Amino acid sequence: MKNSVLVGVVVVAALLIGASGYLYYQEYSRSRCEACGMAITTESEANYEIFDASTNKRLWACCSGCMLRLAAAHPDMHIDALDSWYGESAQKISIDIADGSVSSVSPDTALIVLGSKVTNSCVSNRIALNQTSAQLLRDNGYNADNPLSPFKTEVPATAPLLTVQQALVPLKAKGITYTPPSPITMYAAAIAGVAVLVIGVIAWKKLLPTRTKPT
Repeated sequence: MKNSVLVGVVVVAALLIGASGYLYYQEYSRSRCEACGMAITTESEANYEIFDASTNKRLWACCSGCMLRLAAAHPDMHIDALDSWYGESAQKISIDIADGSVSSVSPDTALIVLGSKVTNSCVSNRIALNQTSAQLLRDNGYNADNPLSPFKTEVPATAPLLTVQQALVPLKAKGITYTPPSPITMYAAAIAGVAVLVIGVIAWKKLLPTRTKPT
């Protein structure tokens, strides 16, 4: 009985402390998309280099849609993006946004393949250098020969093909929807785990038989 109580206390405490550590790892040990909260992968980090032009701070986005949604919080940005079909084998797409509007796009043939308009999912979004690349992405979803393909998923055949300026207006209006969780919850779980362990040990000791000195 006494040992069972101790084991139960240790298990509960370990679960609380473990949950706290897991939540902390999930939320704070890796970068997340500022717009939607999706974890930033190696591929998305390489595909979208985004900087706040006012502070030179690196910004994070998981897809070409969220990349433009950041303009709601960062009206001045510089973006270098890889074409989602050709990857590093083609020139980068450079975008400058000033005062919340597109000030330059190079090349000016760049298009946003806004698959999320159909699926409501970031994994359907792409960016293309031109109409040819955009159509390849719509037809195939991704290029298996591009190791940095942002997502290995299909793109809806009806995904809108928009210029950067056309895409920016509705995406900036959608804005930032992700709110990072408060670390207080994680700290509280860890503290609760330690408290359970301490109280449990004290209770366990009280259950131990009192030793009497031999007469």
